[in-house]
Amino acid sequence: MEKQESMDDLFQMAKDLAKAERELKIEQWVEVTIYYGYAEKQVSLYHYNLPREMYFRYQWVIRWRMAKLQCQYPKQIVSTSLYFYDKRSGESMDVNGCLSKLISAKAQITKAERKMNEYIEHNRQNNMFFDENTDEELVKFREKLERKKIECAECEKRLELLVERRRNNQ
Repeated sequence: MEKQESMDDLFQMAKDLAKAERELKIEQWVEVTIYYGYAEKQVSLYHYNLPREMYFRYQWVIRWRMAKLQCQYPKQIVSTSLYFYDKRSGESMDVNGCLSKLISAKAQITKAERKMNEYIEHNRQNNMFFDENTDEELVKFREKLERKKIECAECEKRLELLVERRRNNQ
């Protein structure tokens, strides 16, 4: 039973993350650069800029291009670099990046709201003395959730300003 619950939790977390990305209008793209050389001596051979889903669907094209370039430059080690980003804002999708943290925070808020509603529903059915306005745990939880929502909204505003600045510079 535990494994099933943990799998359900993982699926729910993935749904929450996807919902947060939709709400933020994230357009996930990947920049693929095929190169040879190291550090300052890197020579860029080919460059792709495409939606993430297309990258995963057509990786064979990139492998084919790498093989062709490896044949053209047999004495070099041909490599690729990947840069995942949001096309709309230009922000990186790195795990420690601002955008990833915002998506994660929105997903955590969704999960917390769901847990809070489950708690309220459970107590309404099983505790006839339950009052959601005076329940200490629930009051504290709601205050903390409101602070988290405010922080998340401020971060969203900063993201929108970044998108606007990016549009105006183009």
